[in-house]
Amino acid sequence: MCYASYMKKIIYYLLLLVFIGIFAGFLISNQGQSMSMGQMLGACAVLVVYTVALSLVGETGTVDEREVHHRRLANRAALAAGTAVMSLGLLYQLFIVHQLDLWLLAGLITVNLTKIVSYIYLDQKQ
Repeated sequence: MCYASYMKKIIYYLLLLVFIGIFAGFLISNQGQSMSMGQMLGACAVLVVYTVALSLVGETGTVDEREVHHRRLANRAALAAGTAVMSLGLLYQLFIVHQLDLWLLAGLITVNLTKIVSYIYLDQKQ
């Protein structure tokens, strides 16, 4: 892989991190205050753009088996981290807040159900 292509990827990843960091800072600074309709629409638009941009990470044409392996490891690490964060969030809500956010539970179920169904499908496909 050439140096310029490698640097483009690194800059893309860093920009995504800076982008979500600024957005998180905005949300934290407005915590406890109600947002106006314009702010809520802007926050939704930012999340849509971020989700689309993040979904494109590593989805370029593969060059070799090493790159495919790296993509799979990154996806596995992201799944494990997301599952851990949602599980910890559920435990926090159950034992500290004593109120369960059903969206967090639905997200955890969706992530794991998708993994199981895709694994079964891909296993039967071969």
